Amino acid sequence: MKQVLLLIFLFSFTSVTKAQKYALLDQHIAEPVKYANAVTTADKLDDLLPVEKKRIPEFLKALKEIESRLTSTPPFGKVKQYEIGCIKFNGSVITLAAGERIDYVITSSCDGVRISMHLSDAKLSNKSNAFFIKTWIKYIESYVK
Repeated sequence: MKQVLLLIFLFSFTSVTKAQKYALLDQHIAEPVKYANAVTTADKLDDLLPVEKKRIPEFLKALKEIESRLTSTPPFGKVKQYEIGCIKFNGSVITLAAGERIDYVITSSCDGVRISMHLSDAKLSNKSNAFFIKTWIKYIESYVK
């Protein structure tokens, strides 16, 4: 009888709990990845970038492509624009006296909350931006399984 009650309890508990919909990534790589069913303005204030959990592999692939492009040799030509679920990557090539730099801004519009992050800043060298992106990729991969 105890086993039957235990099975009923476990089944009811697993059917009531919902999987978390979003991974909230810390833009400063200081806090672990958090999970939530909804995105709030508090997440924006905490510099958390929401990514749909089911889209994490695509998101990481885009980051790796951008990191690879940053380490390649100019001229860059046009850069690829990405749209992954509620995330958009807006990229451009900026020509400076020192050479071409790649600039990317990520904008998340999940649950009506708009959060932007400057992923690759043309004010910094492409090498420095590539280093940050590579570090961010490792951060995401270490927390998201």
